Amino acid sequence: MSSWHPCPYTADFPFDAARVRAQWPRLHALDAEPLPASDAVLRAWALFHGGQFEAAEAAGLAAGADGLAAANSAAAVYATLMEPREKPRIDQYQRIHARAQAHTAQHPRDASAWYWQGYALARCAQGIHVARALAQGLGGQIRQALETALELAPAHALAHAALGGFHAEVIDKVGPLVAAMTYGARADAALAHLREAQRLAPNSAAVLLELATALIMLGGEANLPEATRLQEQAAQVQPRDAAERLWVELARAGLAL
Repeated sequence: MSSWHPCPYTADFPFDAARVRAQWPRLHALDAEPLPASDAVLRAWALFHGGQFEAAEAAGLAAGADGLAAANSAAAVYATLMEPREKPRIDQYQRIHARAQAHTAQHPRDASAWYWQGYALARCAQGIHVARALAQGLGGQIRQALETALELAPAHALAHAALGGFHAEVIDKVGPLVAAMTYGARADAALAHLREAQRLAPNSAAVLLELATALIMLGGEANLPEATRLQEQAAQVQPRDAAERLWVELARAGLAL
């Protein structure tokens, strides 16, 4: 029996491979993924965009190396937005990281693999507490992976958002002086990456929420009005797929508190 909870929005997003192919630029404005040539990979993405995350991960893995981005996307969205238990969530991120790390070893020019390596490791760091993760040397690995992703794909909005969020979180946890001197994390770099993510994907609920969170980390109460405005904007986004609907609902839930 599956331990994955079903996404409540699958009926609202009836994707198939043909629809994903037709809407590819719109659906993948955030991750700079190239249109797959394989029908099997397109089917994996259709499952992902439709909110069938467990099936999408399985289909992506079955499709081989070209399906890893779909598999990792499905696992990450589920872990981040739907898995309520900490250990299974961290286990998911560790599996994503292991797959991405193995993939970059064989395909060092694959921006997606570097992104998922950095993103998953950053989420693991949050799970074990960022200060402890930094002491274990994970900060350099996260930064290097995300910076490599951006060298290979400068228009990868999610990589910009993840790298900006990483800078902001390090500053929040260890202070700006230690963050800059020890980990190379700076407020101006955080905001530059997050603003670039917003420029590349102005209607992304995920990017808007990442920027809102970073603003609070970096400026506290002084940035609360802008952070609230960004959260309100995220709550009004018309979602492109089931994954983005989950981000929109997260924004709405935050405003209702």
